Amino acid sequence: MRFTLIIILALTINKLAAQSTDIPLNSWAYPVLDEWDVKGEISVFSTVKPINRAYFTEISNGVDWELSKSDKADLGYIILETREHQDSVPAAQKGLFNALYKYESDFFSYSDESFDLHVNPVWLIEAGKDAEGRLDETLYQNYRGLELRGTVDKRVSFYTLLTENQARYADYIKDMTDSTLAVPYEGFWKQYGGTGVDFLRAQGYVDINATKHIGVQLGYGKHFIGDGKRSLILSDIGNNYPYLRLNTKVWKIQYTNIFAQLIAQTYGGDFGLLGTGAFPKKYFANHHLSVQVTPKLTIGLFESFIQGDSTNNTNLGILNPIIFFKSIEQQDGSGGNTIVGLDFKWNLWKQVSLYGQLAIDELVVGELLDNTGWWGNKQGFQLGGKYFDAFGLKNLDLQLELNRVRPYLYAHESYYTNYSHYNMALAHPLGANFREILSSISYQPIPKLKLKADLLLAKYGNDINGLSYGRDIMEPYLPDNRPGDYGNDMFQGETIDLTMVQLNAQYMLYHNLILNGTMIYREESSVTGQSKAAQMVTFGVYWNFPVRSYLF
Repeated sequence: MRFTLIIILALTINKLAAQSTDIPLNSWAYPVLDEWDVKGEISVFSTVKPINRAYFTEISNGVDWELSKSDKADLGYIILETREHQDSVPAAQKGLFNALYKYESDFFSYSDESFDLHVNPVWLIEAGKDAEGRLDETLYQNYRGLELRGTVDKRVSFYTLLTENQARYADYIKDMTDSTLAVPYEGFWKQYGGTGVDFLRAQGYVDINATKHIGVQLGYGKHFIGDGKRSLILSDIGNNYPYLRLNTKVWKIQYTNIFAQLIAQTYGGDFGLLGTGAFPKKYFANHHLSVQVTPKLTIGLFESFIQGDSTNNTNLGILNPIIFFKSIEQQDGSGGNTIVGLDFKWNLWKQVSLYGQLAIDELVVGELLDNTGWWGNKQGFQLGGKYFDAFGLKNLDLQLELNRVRPYLYAHESYYTNYSHYNMALAHPLGANFREILSSISYQPIPKLKLKADLLLAKYGNDINGLSYGRDIMEPYLPDNRPGDYGNDMFQGETIDLTMVQLNAQYMLYHNLILNGTMIYREESSVTGQSKAAQMVTFGVYWNFPVRSYLF
């Protein structure tokens, strides 16, 4: 596989065009892009993220409708965040020591005809308390590091992020780590201070253009596919991974290929993960085709394939960017796991965006119509909507989303072929065998201040009696490991109801310097009468690091 990646880069290096880095996932910029897409009716390809700065620049140049003060502040933010691609930006200031913060967006920057460089410190300090916590300890996150991006000869772009981190999370996040050995969003970790975790975060890529319309990115990071809060295809809840991404954008079509090496399983204990020996690996490929059927309607098709075994070998056929993965699986008997599906985004009346996803692992229509609860009918769907400037009130945005996934979707015969990475789901954090309703209210009463309220209502079925009832995707679905072939239904096993309310306020004090306050109420109640609750309040400062949600 490494040899193949080298060949691809060698073939593209002589045909390069102007290049760009991506805006990081969960940035302040992405909700702004969603709003521009709807209000401007400008057919934005927004489903596959992250999205590069050059594309943000292209869209920002088309913003010509009436803007509120908050809208103008958001536009100014995007212009500064993408200033190396803008025709005009505010003039450079003298800055600190005539060298630092000449532009609000960069601690240090340099640019000439052949080289562009942006360097920023990364710092996050956050603390809080959980009134229902098992231990009377302060919750905290403490990240320190450096972010660097740039372009060489206007042809090759690069990005790197490195941070050293310690954190003590709420009990419900600790419980997830205890059961999976995975820290949400992160990778390798060690115990810190008895009840905390310590980990190193590294991310980076090199990005080039093979032609005017085909981009090639080789990196270590992650992606998000979807237009909602959740993705049933590929999300960023897990660890980074090494990948090759091809992005083809021509006419009314965007075609994205992601090829990645994943970790099939990790080993460790309360002390953290084992630091000796290599974790077993598997290989992942995703093809996603988006077509702008009309200026308001975009339809996408996708297929994902995961394959691996104890030899760590893979079939080079999965590197073919234009093939049906199921045919590879059948031809060589590799026993991989293929998931296919579709998504859509439909913008209406310059205020509303409807979106959805359908993921299918296996579907036998006869079994579905017989309604016998056959275990092999494994599907999931998402349906949602966004309402901008709701009821005529500027900068009041509403969102409602339903996700429903049947038991055993994403699971497979072994950890080499299930839909996971680093013991964490590649798609939805709840795994499978669940229904989830998410509602959100977002309001920007003044520039740089965002107020948000989220409500999560979910129901799912946990495993019991040593059998897999379909929620834990790490559990193999072999015949002797599940209750039976028929009679399987939603929420089977131990039925759990989850309610979560999250209130959040963010104020951007300076470019990418955010004051963040969050209040969370979370309760899980079982059909057996047991319950667990969390009541949290946290306050933090985020500097050049996005505010991420732990809404699960």
